[in-house]
Amino acid sequence: MAKHNPARIVLMVLGLLVSLAAIAFNFLSGYGAESGVFQQRTEDVILKYTTPITPAQWALFVWDFIHFWVFAIFIYLSVGLCRRDTYEWMHTTPAVLPYGFHVSFIINLGLNIAWMFLFDRELLGTVLIISALMTITDYMVLFFSCHGLKIYGAWLNKYHNTDLWLIRVLVQNGVAVYATWGTLCTLLNLTIYLQHQTEASRCECSLLSLLLLLMELLAWFLLENFYLDEHVRYIVTIYPVVILWLTGTLDNSGAPESHIYIFAAIILAISCIVFAARIALITWKHCKRPLYTDNGPNMSPLEIALTHSNICL
Repeated sequence: MAKHNPARIVLMVLGLLVSLAAIAFNFLSGYGAESGVFQQRTEDVILKYTTPITPAQWALFVWDFIHFWVFAIFIYLSVGLCRRDTYEWMHTTPAVLPYGFHVSFIINLGLNIAWMFLFDRELLGTVLIISALMTITDYMVLFFSCHGLKIYGAWLNKYHNTDLWLIRVLVQNGVAVYATWGTLCTLLNLTIYLQHQTEASRCECSLLSLLLLLMELLAWFLLENFYLDEHVRYIVTIYPVVILWLTGTLDNSGAPESHIYIFAAIILAISCIVFAARIALITWKHCKRPLYTDNGPNMSPLEIALTHSNICL
């Protein structure tokens, strides 16, 4: 007889509740002191600590978009609590997304809420640390989603192809958007901290962050296409987020340092080029080098799980 997994149910429900809390606080942060929770609007703090790489206000709508995408992920996971295969509930067998995915996501959303309050109080050093921890947990969530799909991807491709693509498009690409925006925000927080808490010049702080962004962008392009292809093949949302951020930076005319904008424009052009190359490579590999064969595995999800480490259970 099919049985539920209480621990997994608790984590899914808790994740949904924390995501709702993050959406609520994000909404309230837009009202500042009028909300009765925050002292000032997040946009006002950003304007107070503006930097040459601060994007225009219109680009910050991505935060709202991300919160609702994350909420959609947890809705999809929650629906899985009511679905069952022939013998088992879908959230238990196969447990495509392991415990680490849920725990990391919950911690990340908790850090996100903490970041809003710390940024509101202008605690720039602590904000930078929390932002960095958020980015690390973003990467952990992405890792666990890719690892789980690596284990059960062939089985899903054979028996539940719709779920396979939902995990790819909704979960993996959604987390990729979140992780990329988190990385960019961490670079911005680094720039803010260095510019306002150290003796470094505005130009030096901004150029350092842009250089780190360029290095990460090129390193990821090499990793995803030549070393991690079977894990991250269908993740494509990273470059559009970078393109949006840099477009917002170029549109923000508040800083006069022209060489910073030239450097940002160069990175924007590189982002567009590698994004086009990424789409072309994915299309070619999808047609010529599919990840799974039509036969797929004959083992059951439980048998697949038992052949791998406990991280998949």
